[in-house]
Amino acid sequence: MVYMLWKGRKYGKYEHGKHIRYKQLNLADIHAYRQQHSEPLVTDFFRWVYQQRQRTDLLPKSPFAKALHYAHERESQLKVFLSNPALPMDTNHLERALRVIPMGRKNYLFCWS
Repeated sequence: MVYMLWKGRKYGKYEHGKHIRYKQLNLADIHAYRQQHSEPLVTDFFRWVYQQRQRTDLLPKSPFAKALHYAHERESQLKVFLSNPALPMDTNHLERALRVIPMGRKNYLFCWS
């Protein structure tokens, strides 16, 4: 259910990043574009997080409640890309680069045996 709600919005957010890369916008234009297109999506997301945290049927120890708490506690950090156009929206490129280390460790575990 949650995935279905946010799938379209996440896709839209990444489409904005593709548009910025394709048009090769300068920093001022990136900032204006993000304020116009990404900021409403982010605001809606955190409004939704707040509404979900108010639910009485949500158990505090459930993984969903923990994810909502994480997003709520880090709202200002998650919005930094809106105010600084030089920052990417996410760190996926860094996480992909770091993935090589544990994959290599697993793959080379028994190479000398």
